[in-house]
Amino acid sequence: MEQMHFIYLNAKGIYGAHSISHVSSSTDHFQGICCTAKAIRTFRWDRVLEQCCSQQAAIDNLSKHIPENYTPPIRKKGKSPQKAGFDVCFTGFKKEDREKLTELAVQHGMVVRNSVTKQLQVLCCGYNAGPAKVMTARMQGVLVMDIDQFIALIETGEIPSE
Repeated sequence: MEQMHFIYLNAKGIYGAHSISHVSSSTDHFQGICCTAKAIRTFRWDRVLEQCCSQQAAIDNLSKHIPENYTPPIRKKGKSPQKAGFDVCFTGFKKEDREKLTELAVQHGMVVRNSVTKQLQVLCCGYNAGPAKVMTARMQGVLVMDIDQFIALIETGEIPSE
């Protein structure tokens, strides 16, 4: 299955219209690359409320599944909200170069991580990037790019195609 569009009720009680590509599935779960987040997402089959023929159909049909008096769940006290922003990690750079890149990323509203995390969107690799970190990032669906592609991302706001 190349693409899948569906309405989903997650474990926190939040309804959503989702579209994923590169779908793979098992008996209880399925996963693919989220068309919005551009990252791998996993879902449970028993939480799918409706499968749709297109992303727009899922969006249009979402309101049919939300109960009339529904209010989204309230965030529990005690949990700190995650930093909003685009998460990036730099690897394989000299200390001075990493510091300059970190400063540039922060100036553009990005969150700089020291390792590959669940929130990471971009791994920017220098000449001495370790293969384990790169492989971990790729397995998690993280976009891996070099410094030139990262600079283009900063300058244009567009993710380079190659």
